[in-house]
Amino acid sequence: MGIRALWQGFWILMLINQAGSDWLNCAYIAQCHCKWSSGKKTASCVTAGLEKIPHLAADIQVLDLHGNPLKVLGQDAFASIELLNLQRLNLSSTNLRSVSPNAFRELRILVELDLSQNELLQLSPDTFRGNVRLRLLVLNDNPLSSLIAEQFPPLLHLKKLELSRCRLRSIHQFALVNLRALETVHVHQNLLTYVQENTFNLPVLKTLTLSENPWYCDCRLRRFHEWFLNSNLGNEEVICSGPENVSQVSWRSIKGEEMVCPPIAVSSPRVIRTESGADIRFGCFSRGDPEPIVAWYLQDTEVQNDTINHSEIVINRYQSNYFNEFSDDIINKSAQWVNVTITNVTSELSGEWKCSAKSSVGEATAYLTLVLPKARTATARVAPDYSTLFMVAGSMLSMVALGFVAACVCWNTKRQRMPPSRSFTDQEKKLLDTSLAVSCDRTSGGGSSYGFEMLDRSMSMESEDARCLEPVQITIEGPPGSFPPPPAEFALPAPYGNIFISVQVSGHNDEYPDLLGGGATLPRRSRTCFLKSAYDNMGPRITAAGSSTWSLPGANVDSKDTPAPLPLSTFSTEFTAL
Repeated sequence: MGIRALWQGFWILMLINQAGSDWLNCAYIAQCHCKWSSGKKTASCVTAGLEKIPHLAADIQVLDLHGNPLKVLGQDAFASIELLNLQRLNLSSTNLRSVSPNAFRELRILVELDLSQNELLQLSPDTFRGNVRLRLLVLNDNPLSSLIAEQFPPLLHLKKLELSRCRLRSIHQFALVNLRALETVHVHQNLLTYVQENTFNLPVLKTLTLSENPWYCDCRLRRFHEWFLNSNLGNEEVICSGPENVSQVSWRSIKGEEMVCPPIAVSSPRVIRTESGADIRFGCFSRGDPEPIVAWYLQDTEVQNDTINHSEIVINRYQSNYFNEFSDDIINKSAQWVNVTITNVTSELSGEWKCSAKSSVGEATAYLTLVLPKARTATARVAPDYSTLFMVAGSMLSMVALGFVAACVCWNTKRQRMPPSRSFTDQEKKLLDTSLAVSCDRTSGGGSSYGFEMLDRSMSMESEDARCLEPVQITIEGPPGSFPPPPAEFALPAPYGNIFISVQVSGHNDEYPDLLGGGATLPRRSRTCFLKSAYDNMGPRITAAGSSTWSLPGANVDSKDTPAPLPLSTFSTEFTAL
């Protein structure tokens, strides 16, 4: 019985040992190594290529996932796989971009958490809610940029908070208000320029690192600077980056009265357009430390409460009351408004107004332009005087009329002196085109010395028309001696319309020229008026004296003086002047 009992007990111990050694298998994940370390069940899965939390034994106390591309931690990331006994958790360099507010829920005995070297831009204030045993929180090298009010839930056992190289630009003065057990805070190597006085005013804080931040040592940092020096929270060297007068000066060397803020001034609005008689209001916002003295100026003259030319000016000063110490990061509480109220605006108040804010450390100015429309003078309209216009117009019309009359007179005078040229009628063209019939069968010769054109033609007058003008009869006889010159009527222009010429040659020899052998130029006859002709110009006639001649009816021919008739071949020719 005793041997059997011993044997059964041995097998029971073996089964218990086998059951308790399952965590050492690390869920058969080749890249994970499970072992005892410092009395803790430790699973090391460093750089194992895991993209999610491995499903390990529930009694694992220490889990190291450094270097795995997890990227995201979802809701109940550890509670869902029953890793509720974790005391230390290393999630550094796991490319975390997002962490669910409930990712660490139910890890009630978690003591240390490392989330450094990730890509977390922000954290929810509920992220670590329930991790009441947490003592160390490492958030180094995350681009958080800012910490809001009550950034962390109540963690009554958190002793150390590391926020180095997190690109922090601002930390709300109540961001750490729930971390009453903090003893060490690291915020060095960030982008902090100033923080408010009570930001790190924690009951048991012993160490605070502030170095390698671009601290701007002006009035906004004055109170925190004094608190830090009086708290003896560290021996590191903290340097000012600005302003210029204290740049690169150690915090321990700078005095509080040197940390000042020059005044600033801003006008609102900057341009006012209004009309005379209107009521307007504008103001100037200023701040600075020491508090500046603010005044308004118009044309380099300070404006006071006054009445100027029926315009009432009232200046009011208001301290800024919008500052909220729980949400605003503005430390300078000296902001004020200086407002101007004008009743019944006049043109004398228009122009450029200047707001000046002066203090012992400088002066700031802001400008406002008051624009009023220019005054315009209205003049009554008077009926225009057109008398001068009428006189000028009448003179011009008179000159034009006189010029027209003079032109008409000149034209008529010129017309009488030189009749206008005209073309031949059909009857005239027939007379000109008629062939010259000569009994002696000789043709007409060249032009005579008198410049006339001789046309020797046989006339067959089909028209019985006569000219309106009284016909002129000229008889040229051949006297002994030289040939007489032509009569004056042949001169051009001729003052007559129709000329009938009778030529009688008593003999023909070499002594006298052949009157028909040359030529004569006859003037053109007028085409203005044709009447029934009383004469017949149709050929040679035999006069009573027996002479053969071209004669007009009714011509008186003295038979006694008439020489012996010549044969028809020795002829007299009547010329019709056209």
